[in-house]
Order: sequence, then C-alpha cells, then structure tokens
Amino acid sequence: MEKQKKLWQLFLFSALSFILSAGIMAIAFAKNDIHPFGNEQILVVDLWHQYYPFFRVVREKLLTGGSFLYSWENGMGTNFLSLISYYAMSPINWISVFFSEENARDALTLILVLKIGFAGGFFSWFLGYTFSRKDISVVPFGILFALCSYTLGYYWNVMWFDTIALFPLVMTGVVAICREGKWKLFTISLALSLISNYYVGYFTCLFTVLAFAVSAVCNCKGIKDFFYKLWITARSSVIGIALGGFILLPAYFGLKLTYSANNSFPKDHAFYEKWTDIFANMLTYSEPSTKEGLPNFACGMLALVLLGVFIFAPKIRIREKISTVLILAFITVSCNLNILNYIWHGFHFTNMIPYRFAFIFSFVLIVSAYRAYDIIMKNGIKIYQIIFMTVFPAVVFYLNYRKNHDIIKEMPDNFKYSIVIACGFIFIFIVSKFLSVEFKNAYKYIMSFMLLAGVCTETYFNANIGVKTVDTTSYSYPSNYEGVKALLSAIDQSESDLFWRTECTSTYTLNDSSAYGYRGISQFSSSANVSVTRFIKKLGLYGSDAGNRYMYRISAPTTNALLGIKYIISKSGQQYADDTFLEYYGASGNSYLYKNKYYLPLGYMMNDDILNLGSDILDKGDHDIPFEYQNSIFRLATGTDGDLYTPQPVAVANHNGVYVTKNSYGSYSYNINQDEKANAKMTFEYTVPENSVLYGYVSNNFKNVSVKSSIGTVDSNVDISDYPVMFPMGSAEAGENIKLEIKMNDERPNGVAKVMVYALNKDLFEQMYQKLADEPFVITDFSDTKIKGTVNALEDGIMYLSIPYEKGWSVWVDGEKQELVELMDAMSGVRVPAGIHEIKLRYIPEGFIVGTSLTIVSALLFVLLMILDSKKKKKLIPEPENIPEPESIPEPENISEKACEENEES
Repeated sequence: MEKQKKLWQLFLFSALSFILSAGIMAIAFAKNDIHPFGNEQILVVDLWHQYYPFFRVVREKLLTGGSFLYSWENGMGTNFLSLISYYAMSPINWISVFFSEENARDALTLILVLKIGFAGGFFSWFLGYTFSRKDISVVPFGILFALCSYTLGYYWNVMWFDTIALFPLVMTGVVAICREGKWKLFTISLALSLISNYYVGYFTCLFTVLAFAVSAVCNCKGIKDFFYKLWITARSSVIGIALGGFILLPAYFGLKLTYSANNSFPKDHAFYEKWTDIFANMLTYSEPSTKEGLPNFACGMLALVLLGVFIFAPKIRIREKISTVLILAFITVSCNLNILNYIWHGFHFTNMIPYRFAFIFSFVLIVSAYRAYDIIMKNGIKIYQIIFMTVFPAVVFYLNYRKNHDIIKEMPDNFKYSIVIACGFIFIFIVSKFLSVEFKNAYKYIMSFMLLAGVCTETYFNANIGVKTVDTTSYSYPSNYEGVKALLSAIDQSESDLFWRTECTSTYTLNDSSAYGYRGISQFSSSANVSVTRFIKKLGLYGSDAGNRYMYRISAPTTNALLGIKYIISKSGQQYADDTFLEYYGASGNSYLYKNKYYLPLGYMMNDDILNLGSDILDKGDHDIPFEYQNSIFRLATGTDGDLYTPQPVAVANHNGVYVTKNSYGSYSYNINQDEKANAKMTFEYTVPENSVLYGYVSNNFKNVSVKSSIGTVDSNVDISDYPVMFPMGSAEAGENIKLEIKMNDERPNGVAKVMVYALNKDLFEQMYQKLADEPFVITDFSDTKIKGTVNALEDGIMYLSIPYEKGWSVWVDGEKQELVELMDAMSGVRVPAGIHEIKLRYIPEGFIVGTSLTIVSALLFVLLMILDSKKKKKLIPEPENIPEPESIPEPENISEKACEENEES
C-alpha cells in the first residue's frame, strides 16, 4: 500500500509537470495569435510543405478506411508506410478524427502541445523513479526539459516530439534494468519510440548504450550482476526493435530508394563551430536556432546554477561526475565534429538542422542539476554550495562577453535577463538557507515552489521568444482551398473512370496533392524515390535529387500524357489561354478547371522497343534535353519514325546589360554588366512554324522568364531561380514571333546557360497519341493497394504503367504471376502478349510481411517472458505458514530522519 501511495504521488506530480509544460506552450501560442486565439498558425518551413499535408492524408485515411500501405496522393503513388514511419506515425494523430477538416490544423497544434506536455511529465517521472523522490521538486525540472531551447527552436518538426517525449521513459527503463532487473518499461518505451519516429528513435538507441554504461557503473553489484543486466538490456533491445518490425523494415527498404542512400563517409575531419561559441549559446532569453546555427543546448539558468553544485558536491561519487562530464563532452564533440555528426544522423549529412540529437545534452545537464538539487534536499543548503552556484553561469557570461564585446557596445537583453534570472535562482537558495533555520523540513517545499515559479516565468518568456523566432503564417491555408475542393468534388461527381490524376498549374506547397487531396505528381519528402526524381527532371519538370523533391508545373501534352494527368487546375486566379490541348471545364471562385484532350490512362500498351531507351543501338537522343528525351520515349513506344519536337533557331536576339556569346545551339556564355545589373535581361525571339506549338527550356541560372506574343503576355513568371524547367509558350499563328524575356540573377553574374525552344509537331503527336490510346488498360476495380482490369493488346508488347517502380508491386496476367519490368529507369511495366487479358496488381511494401512476422513473434516472446517472470516471482514469495506472526516481528529501532537520509545517500 505504501508503494502504491508513492507511485500515485509521483503520478500526480508528473501530471502537474505535463499540465504546466503544455499550458506554458499553449499560452505562448495564444500570445502570438495562433488559431483559435488569433488568425495565425504554426505551419512554417517543412511543416507547411510536408508535415501537415502528410498529416492531412493520415487523417483522411483514418476517416475513410484507406490503406496505410500506399497513397496515390503523393508523388504519382508512394509507399505510404515508409513515408509515415518518419512523418506521421504518432499514435496521438488519431485524435484528429474528432476535428473537422477546417480545424485539422488546430488538431495538429493541440497534438504538438500534448507532446511537449508528455515530455515534461515523463521527465518528472524519470527523476522521481531514479532519485526516489515523489514530491513537487520533480516538476520544475520536467518543465525545463519540455521547454528547452531544442523544443522551442525545432517544434515545427512536430513528428520528432513523440520520441523525444518518450526518451525519459526509455532512460527510466534503463535505470530499472540496472537497479532491479525490471525490463518491461524499457522494452515497450523503446518500441514506441522507434514506431513513432525511427529517426529520433535511432538517437535513443545510440544513447541507450551510454546510459546503460553509466547506470551499470552506479547500480550494478559486481561483474556477474553487470553481465546479467547487460544480457537483459540486449534481449529487451532486440525485442523492442522487433516489435516495430512492421514499420521499421518497410522504412529501411524505402530509404534504399532515396537519394540519402548515396551518402558517403567523410574522408577528413572538420569542426563546424567555435567551441566557445557553442557554450556561450546557453544563455536564457535567447533566440533558438531554427534551421541553421549553433546547437540548441540551452535549458534554463537553473541547470547552469546547479551544475557547479553537482561538480563540486563531496557526496556525489567521482565516477558519477566523470561519467556525466564525459557524456556532455561527447555530445558536444559529436555536434561539432563532422565524422561523429555524420554517424549520429544515421550515416547521413542533414539538409538543414545539423544537430538534431542536441536534446540529449539538455537531458543529461538537467538530470545532473536535479542530482545536485536532490543532495540539497537531503542534506540542506551549505554556504559552499551557494558559492559553487555562481561558477558555470559566470563562465557562460564571460564567454558571451568575450564573443560580443567588440561588436556590441551595449549589453544585449538576453545577457542582462540571464544575469537577473541566475541571480534570482541563487537568491531563492539563499532565502531557503535562512528559512531552514525556522521551518526545518517545510523550507524544502517552499524552496521547490519558489523554483517552480521561477522556472515557469523563465520558460514562458523563452517559449514566447521561440514562437516569434520560428515565426507564424496566416491561417488562410492552402490558397483558394474552397474553390479547389469544389472543383475536385465536381470531377468526382462527373467521372465514370475509377482512376485519374489531377494537377495544378503552379505550386502553393511542395506537396499540393496531399494538401488539397487529389491524386497528383508532386512530392517533397525524405522518402522521395530518387529514380522518379531523375525521371521527372528528364521530362523537363522541377526536380532536385539532394532536395528530395519533384514538382509539377504546367507543361507539354506529351508530359501530361506520360504521367496520366486528366485534369489541370489553375488556382492563381488566371485563366489558361491556350486551348490547343486543354479544354475549359469549369470554375469555382478564382480557380479554373481544364480537361486534358489527350489524356492517357494509368496503363496502356507500348512497343517492345521502349526497353531499349538509353541504349546506343536504337536510341541516340540527348537525354539531358527534355525534348530529345521525350522524342526517344514516343518514338520507341509507338514504333513511329520522326521527332515530335524539333529545335528552332533564334529569329531575333536583343540583350540589355549583359554580354552574351553563343557556344552551340541553346548554349550561351553570359557576363552581366555590373553597372546595369538592375535591368539586365536576355531577349530571344522565335518564329512559329506551320502546324506547331512552341515550348521553351531554360536552365536555372536566372530569376524568371516572361513569355510574350502578339496577343500579349502568355506567362509573366516562369520561375527558374532554383531548377530548370520546360514550359509552354502559347499558341500563335504560323509566322508570328514569340519572345522570351529572361531576367538575370545578380547572384550569378556570369556562367553558361541553356536557352532552348522546340516546336511540337501537332500532326505527329496526334498520330502517336492515337496509337497509344487504342490499347488502354481499362480498370474495373481499384483501391489503394489493388487494381484489376483488362487490356486488349493488338500485338505482343509492354503494358506501361505510370506507377513508380517498386518491388512491393506484384502483377498477374490471366492469373499467372509475371515479372514487373522497370521502364525509363523509374516507371513500371509488364510484358503482355497479343489478345484480351485480365491484369491484376497488388501492393505490399517490401519487408512488410517479414517485419510484421517479427512484430508478432516478438510480441509472443514478450508475453512468454512476462509469464516466466511472474512464475519466478511467485516461487520467491514464502508460503503463508512460514511468515512470522505480527507480534513476533521485532519493533524497528527509532532511527532519526537524518540517519535515514544518510543511509539512503550511502
């Protein structure tokens, strides 16, 4: 009963830590007008482009019963299980189903606040268990961890914070193993950490090795006990990892298809930052790093104040101090040394946010601070301890002074406020010292309450600074949402086909199909298939291998046909003037809908020669030029001679503020005149040939391109600042000139650029299109993971499928399993003989069956070990008749409270 009472007390104080941590963050959001308290939202950076759109798809699947194995709303079709293993596997996401679609972003904000609250609550639980304290003292330190600078700078990476919140529970499990041999908490919390986010879970696994070493040194009783606890930890780790097999193994195979798989180990060592700058960044009231910058180590001035007590306390064993200092030093070096940083980040160099495991430093520092506070609570406040409290704040203040005194004449606010708050905490200890004379034990609770008030004040102001630094965006997201949804609904009601794709003429996020809810092309995620990215780039669309992204922009009919795009929406408020290949289909508000006149379905027959794309025998096209690449595809796919696209000569060239030299067709060397750089531009005019439509392609050396014809501006802003792109130049009569005006980029004052214009032969395109459209794959049954239909092949050939090639897809022709063929180094296909055939496709992520089997086996093993443990404990309990009567039990000696405390300390 006494044990249960203490556990209940610890639960209550952990719950208070949860409430205060979550409450402080919520108040900071409200202070910054986050909806529903204002008209702002937390969606910024990748939370805007990635995390929320994927979260919206998860919510949609929860409500509609869609499969979590595959999604057609991401990148033409993607392994959704692999994607959400990093972005959206949080169990808390399930509460989003209780929110309306309009308030889904509010659900995400609430989920983030809850995760921060859990971080504080679980950290307080860790302290209570580790240091056998079940009082208010654990609360302020839980808040310090929950609202450390790492949280306040990186909270927009909302998917990390499940595992960060669970981190203290995993460490509690490590202590429980080393202290009592109890392994269940460690196993379950480790499994949940990896399932929620394998990436941050990897950090947890690495640190578990260090944590076990330190905990074993402090708790194990001899070599035999050490190896026994090591065995339990290793066994529990394997079971915990295996419990997540159903998600971890598909995630592993999915990552093998990404660009990150090509990372190589650094050959030379290098340091990123000055060592003194890293530690100088531990002041409170400072702007945290949000994308780039120093490691976010700061976790409140109380942690620095108590660190001196920890280091110099005679009652703390030397090995405990050395272990702690070594871990803090190792984490610091790991952040700053490229080799260790590369290993910590999963043998990968990150794109932004270079120190993603920095929260571990704050964890260790706050634990050390609480260890010192525990000594003070047990033995009272000593004068020398108050002196030691000034040491590390003084060091940090000095480092800041030395860093900034030459460039900042006046003391910055964060410097002044940090001094005030550090002095405030030290003053609390001084006051408590005097109170201890009058109130004896009661002063401890007064001291803890005063510290709690100070921590709440400090973390609130820090949270407010963090939200302002991360920034907010307007709640009107995404643009023209109601209009786009209305058009999508109109399509659903009018369509008889079971599958089609839709895209937008321009992007609002880099995952518009996920944000608006349609089957599209674009994808920006760390799980993006790099083969698809390269294929999209070859077609002339936006794409970046290292950036893990590819995006659709209004393009040519050949591109739309290959990608299976049936509808195109303009949500920019501008109607698309060219009706050569698209027909107007409707409007809603400022959004306009167009139907592709030359739509090709998900699958259709191609000539066998498509397998020779890129070979020297049948294909000699330059695949670095999108027009030539598409010429090769259509020529080989249809078996029709002739080029769809032919290069066009420049009719007139007129440049302003830039010197231009032609190297070869479409290749130009340029040099901006610095005196005229503000208005520097290149201008080319091209004459429209008979029965043709012009398309341009410009490399990413410039700002943008404007396309103008005799009827006016066709496109005023083709963005080419980051990626080269192929774009339509509008319809014009034969013999007319169309002008390209290219705005120069002063950040790239000279170089070599591509400016190409090709003419599409409309008659030849019509002929090739009809040949492909005559043999469609007619879908009769469609779901996220299963497709069934028929195809009437006029001759033996390859049925092309505009589905990214993955080993997870299986295909059957007339009930017989066939090999899935990779086409164009990215897409899927299957050999089909002449005649009418039934085609079935099924998707199961690679590794899912094996991973699920591991999960089931490990779950059974976990239950079996629990049963064996229970039986073992029963055997250790003596029989009732052997238990002495109460009156035969001798009364305990009267031991003073001080003696008890000394004994417990020993």
